[in-house]
Amino acid sequence: MRRSISGRCFMSPKITVHTLGCKVNQYDSEAILREFSDAGFTVSGNEPDVFIINTCTVTNVSDKKSRQLIKRVRRENPNALIVAYGCYAQVEPDALENIAMVIGTSERTRLVELITAKLGFETKGTGKEAPAPKRTRAYLKIQDGCDRFCAYCIVPYARGGVVSRAAVDVLAEAEALVRAGSKEIVLSGIQIAAYGNNLIELMKRVHGLPGLERLRLGSLEPNIIDDAFLECIRDLPKLCDHFHLSLQSGCDRTLERMNRRYTTAKYAAAAAGLRGVFPKMGLTTDMIAGFPGESEDDFDESCAFAEEMRFSRIHVFTYSAKKGTAAAGFPGQIDKETKERRSRRLREAADRLGREFYKQFMNMSLPVLFEAEVEPNLWEGHTSGYMTVRAPSASNLQNRIVNVRLLRGENGIVYGEECR
Repeated sequence: MRRSISGRCFMSPKITVHTLGCKVNQYDSEAILREFSDAGFTVSGNEPDVFIINTCTVTNVSDKKSRQLIKRVRRENPNALIVAYGCYAQVEPDALENIAMVIGTSERTRLVELITAKLGFETKGTGKEAPAPKRTRAYLKIQDGCDRFCAYCIVPYARGGVVSRAAVDVLAEAEALVRAGSKEIVLSGIQIAAYGNNLIELMKRVHGLPGLERLRLGSLEPNIIDDAFLECIRDLPKLCDHFHLSLQSGCDRTLERMNRRYTTAKYAAAAAGLRGVFPKMGLTTDMIAGFPGESEDDFDESCAFAEEMRFSRIHVFTYSAKKGTAAAGFPGQIDKETKERRSRRLREAADRLGREFYKQFMNMSLPVLFEAEVEPNLWEGHTSGYMTVRAPSASNLQNRIVNVRLLRGENGIVYGEECR
């Protein structure tokens, strides 16, 4: 039976998703497309009947990007049903209701039901998340939500409390991903440390899947790095020697105001423990510049700690007051010029630390999992330590692990040549 929306008729509605924000959002978008495909929709970006924008709200800049994208998509697709979904739609629905159909994260399992009802279909979703098998590196969400309520962060309000997936479901999806050709699986989530002691057992079971060549972990908190965790990772040869340990500030006074529940001493001990297992590991992190009340001395201390930790990559965020968070009402809000100056200094330090990390591998041969051809006969992938590597080849290197001799680094990318 043919249906119509805004004067257009179709046998099977065409749907597409545009994703903003984190890796968890990317995972969600892939799963959403799979669910709609199973419900009879055609996944296509060519004149879609339904256009879902998976929004992000981690910063005010993210909010602005989400609004701008929705407005642009609406202009460019006047006959489509425009759906604002995700974190920004959850926490600021009133800001979007006049320009799109708004569905927040709390309605995640009803997306198919709600949209098909809007179109006049009777198909309903299963109420469960459907995996989206993907080749090369695949993100596998093991939990959602957060219960930390850091002073600057809106995520607990956007994603809700911690919900961990059953191990049997995670393993079934991991097996499907490996069967589909994925060589690397990244265990991801909003707060994967909340998986608790069961995370260790889950890591072991996923690691043991035949055909899997790499296992990587998403963002961790330093408190999870204890003796049991270190003992576990020593026995996992497929585990990548790269860890994203969230920091936010290298000053204890600032960490306390942020409600970050650890100290720099705890963080340093966690990093040292990991380096005891992987001496040349890649250590990446997030840091905020210009948090309310951060003095120049506090910021200097934070920068010095970053140098001490020898990060391979730092994602620098300029603090912006986020409506609904505790820090938005804190005294000592810092002016824009100071925040931007501190952000530039931190980014310059990050660039230097990244170059120093790369230098130790020059003229060495490392395995690289190639993911895409970025230019004709130029392939890009990642080492186990999460260095971005490009190498020329006339062969198709996608989804292959190839030994590459690393020659030079430039703008955060290492260039090399295949070892023959």
